[in-house]
Amino acid sequence: MAELIKTGTPGLDQVLKGGLRKNSNVLVTGAPGTGKTLMALQFIYYGARDYGENGLFISTEESLEVLDQSAKNLGMAELTPLVQKDKIIFVQKPISTLRGGITSIKGLIELIKKKNIKRVALDSLIFFEYLYPRFDGNRMEFRRQVLMFMQQMKKAGVTFLTVSERAVTDFDRLTYDMMDFVFEGIILLSRVRKGSYFERVLTVAKLRGQDHSLDVYPITIGSDGLKVLFDQTPFSLVEREEGFK
Repeated sequence: MAELIKTGTPGLDQVLKGGLRKNSNVLVTGAPGTGKTLMALQFIYYGARDYGENGLFISTEESLEVLDQSAKNLGMAELTPLVQKDKIIFVQKPISTLRGGITSIKGLIELIKKKNIKRVALDSLIFFEYLYPRFDGNRMEFRRQVLMFMQQMKKAGVTFLTVSERAVTDFDRLTYDMMDFVFEGIILLSRVRKGSYFERVLTVAKLRGQDHSLDVYPITIGSDGLKVLFDQTPFSLVEREEGFK
C-alpha cells in the first residue's frame, strides 16, 4: 500500500482520504485569490514543523520578504526558526533572471540533494513557461522539461507540488490544458456566488492511483491559514449552478 503524507491544510487530508501519496506530483490550480500559494506554503511549513520533512519553496512572483510576512500573518509563526535550521529553504527565481534553461534546474536539483529536501513547492509553473515558452513550436519542449524535472523529483524521493493560474474556473465548464495530463494529481480552487457574496471552494479533479472525494467543499482563509471545511455539507450540483448565475 502506498505511503501517504499529510498536506498541512486542515480538512484536505480527509478529502484526499488520508493525504498525498509520498513521492507524487500535484498541480494546485485555479483563480487568483483562492489560496493556491498559501496551500503550497502550508505544505512546506507544516511538513517541516510537524512531520520532519525538509522543504524547499521556489518563488517566481512574490519576494521572499512578502512570503515571510504572509506566512506569519496566516498562522505560520515558527517560520524563522525553521529557516534558520535549514528545515525550510526559500529560493527566489524572478522571471527576469530565468536564463540558461536546464542549467537553472540543475542547481535546484543539487540543492535538494544537499539539504535532504523531501517536499518541494513551486510557485508557479510560470518558472518553466519563461524558460521554455509555449509558442513557436516549443510546446513539446516545455512539456518535456517539466516531465524531466518531475522525474528528477521522484529520483530524489521528493513530493512535488506546483501552482498555476487558470482562466476558466467554473467547475462545470472546465477545459483542460496539455500540462494537466502530466501531473498525477490536480486540485482545483475557485469561487462561487452565494447570494450577495462569493465563497472559495475546492475539489480534487484527479489523484492517480489513489481514492479521493469528488465533492466540492468550501474553504476559508483566516489568521490561522487556509482550511477545507470537510465537515460541512458539500455543494450540490444545483447549488453550484445557481451560484454561477
